[in-house]
Amino acid sequence: MSYQFRDEIYALYLLSLKCLMNSPISNFSTDDEQRLEAVYPSIACTTTGKFLGKLYESLPHMTPRVRLSYLVWIPPTWPIAIVAYLWLKVQGVRYVVATSGVVIETILTRHIVTQIPWSEVTEIEVDPASFQSFYRSSDIVIRSRAAAEPLRLHAVPFAERFSQLMQEAYRAAQATARAQEQISNRARARQLASAVPPQE
Repeated sequence: MSYQFRDEIYALYLLSLKCLMNSPISNFSTDDEQRLEAVYPSIACTTTGKFLGKLYESLPHMTPRVRLSYLVWIPPTWPIAIVAYLWLKVQGVRYVVATSGVVIETILTRHIVTQIPWSEVTEIEVDPASFQSFYRSSDIVIRSRAAAEPLRLHAVPFAERFSQLMQEAYRAAQATARAQEQISNRARARQLASAVPPQE
């Protein structure tokens, strides 16, 4: 193995390791080592959650962080919010960023609802119009080459941070793909060169 080829393999290893180590993986066991992080949508993704969020933001602030509506509406409506939360945990989905792409899967069965590999992604952005102040959540929109309609991750808590993680995983996957292509091209070139008989 030539030194150049060995260095390229080592570069690929470092890229993959950097992508894994710079991202939180506490949500997963060692069996899920290719999964970087998962988030669960807030109840803001439901009709009930949206209504409660607007209700909790309906009255003015008493302090910079506390609204009067928190004191008025949260105590009588917290059972509704708890039921909506538990329903999401049983029937809902979670959004997973993996080294291979983005996955939406059911929480209980981990059945894959949809997935997009990084090779098909063209754009990742947070929809500012979807921001819900009480839950600190927004939608993340993912556009791809394969689908006319973008994939929307609804009501992602602290969506900017999760979007940044997706951007980093996407760039790492692109860099890895380019390095792999260069290695393949050089390997083919060496094979062609070795196939040519030496001229006397």
